[in-house]
Amino acid sequence: MISKQECCGCTACVHICPVHCISMEEDDEGFLYPVIAEDDCIHCHQCEAVCPMPKPQPSGGDAETYIAYLKDGEIRRQSSSGGVFSAAADWVLGQGGVVFGAAFDENYEVHHIAVESEAELRRLRGSKYVQSRMENAYPAVKGYLESGRVVLFTGTACQIAGLKSYLHGDDAGLYTMDVLCHGVPSPKIWRMNLAAKQARYGATIENIEFRTKEQGWKRWHTRITFSNAQQYMSPHGQDPFLRMFLDDLALRPSCYACPFKGIPRASDISIGDCWGVERHTPEMDDDKGTSVILVHSAKGKRLFEAIGDELVVRKSKLETALPPTEGGRKSAEAHPNRKKFWAGVQRGEDFDTLYGYVQKSFLQKVTLVLRYMARRALQKNGR
Repeated sequence: MISKQECCGCTACVHICPVHCISMEEDDEGFLYPVIAEDDCIHCHQCEAVCPMPKPQPSGGDAETYIAYLKDGEIRRQSSSGGVFSAAADWVLGQGGVVFGAAFDENYEVHHIAVESEAELRRLRGSKYVQSRMENAYPAVKGYLESGRVVLFTGTACQIAGLKSYLHGDDAGLYTMDVLCHGVPSPKIWRMNLAAKQARYGATIENIEFRTKEQGWKRWHTRITFSNAQQYMSPHGQDPFLRMFLDDLALRPSCYACPFKGIPRASDISIGDCWGVERHTPEMDDDKGTSVILVHSAKGKRLFEAIGDELVVRKSKLETALPPTEGGRKSAEAHPNRKKFWAGVQRGEDFDTLYGYVQKSFLQKVTLVLRYMARRALQKNGR
C-alpha cells in the first residue's frame, strides 16, 4: 500500500477491484485503510489507477462566491451554518432523487447513508466531526444513477474526488457538494471520548449535537443528552475532543498534506461557515448562521439557481468570504505533540490524560507564532 499520508480512505480502490480482494481495516489510530488479500489479487492495477490522491488537483483558480442563509428559520436553527445544504437536498428530493450524507448510527459512529424523504433528512443535518465511513456508498450512488435517479452526494472534497474517480468521471444526474473541511479526526478517539462521557454521567447517550446555536452561531456549543436526563454542554473551545480536533492533534495523516483544498474543486459546490461575515458583510450576520457558497461548475450553478428563492443571498469575492488562511483552503499542520499523543494512546492512557497533550510548551508556542508571522509576511509580499 502507498504511505498512510497518501490515503484519504475514500474506498474507490475497494469498489473498483474486479475480484473484490480489497477491504478497509482500522489501524492503530482508528483510521480505515485498504488491505489487499495478496493471494486473490490479479495485479490488474485498477486500484492504483482509481486512487484520487496522486492525481494533480486544480489550484490557483477562482470560484463564483456567495454568502447566504436559508429563509426558513427553523431549519436554519437545526443546521450548523446557514442551512444551504437543506435547500439543495429538498430540491433533489423534489426531483424524485436521493441524497447521500453523513449520519450517526445507534452507537454514534458516523456513516454515509442515502435518504429519500424529507423526514429522513434531519439525520444528515448538522456537523459530524468524525471521519465518515463510506462503506457501500459509491456503488449505491452508481446504482441510483444507472436507474435514472438524480443524486446529491455530500461529503469532504476527498470523498467526492474518490467518487468521481470511481465513476470514471461525472454523470448528468449527479450533483456533488463538499463541506469545507478542516480535517478529519480519529473515530477511535471519538469512541474513547464517548466512553469517558458515559462513565462520567453514569448513563448511555441519547442524543449528540456537535453545534447547538442556543448561545449563538459564533459561540456554538456541543451538547450530549444522556438517558438519565442529564446533559453535557460545553463551548467548543473547552471540549476536550474538539480541542484535539481543532488543534490538529488527532487528524488523519493525509489531512496534513491535503491535495483537495485548491480552487476550483472536483465538486459542483462547496459550502461552509462564513466566519468573519460580521466584518465584511455585516448585513448578513444575525448570529444565527451564515454560509459561504463556492460554485465550481455549470451544474453547480444550475443547482444554486434552483434553490435561490429559498435563500437570502449576497454575491461576494473568494478572498473576502474564504481567505487562503482559512482551514477550508489550507492543510492542517500537525500538532507538535502528535507523536507523543499517539504513543500515549498505545500505552492505554485514559482520555483525560490524553487531553493533556493538547497543551503546548512555551517553546512550541513561540515556534508556531514565528511560523505564522513568516507565512503572513510571505502572503503580504505576494510570494
